Amino acid sequence: MPYKDKEDKKAYDKQYYENNKESRNKQIKQYQATPEGKKRKTLCDWRRRGLIETNQYTYDELYETYLYHTNCEECDVELTTGRFITKTTKSMDHCHTTGIFRNILCHSCNTKRR
Repeated sequence: MPYKDKEDKKAYDKQYYENNKESRNKQIKQYQATPEGKKRKTLCDWRRRGLIETNQYTYDELYETYLYHTNCEECDVELTTGRFITKTTKSMDHCHTTGIFRNILCHSCNTKRR
């Protein structure tokens, strides 16, 4: 469908979004429940928070390391994941100045390190 100008396209897109909001949200939730969707969301969160790749790790390698790490590298407590942050929640420790990844720690050790 050809549009007369950018404003017509914008109006069409807005109307399309309103008409298909529920089905689009359902598709997004389904995708985010897949392993690929979870990985993409996690990597986007890390980038947004300033974590950057190093010469040692790419984002994919960091994600794999994060998934299979079960204990804190500092205090050796068993790490947990979940919706709420506890002392043992898994954290990606990184330098807030440079953004470079350092370790996978529990939340308690990560906050002490700042």
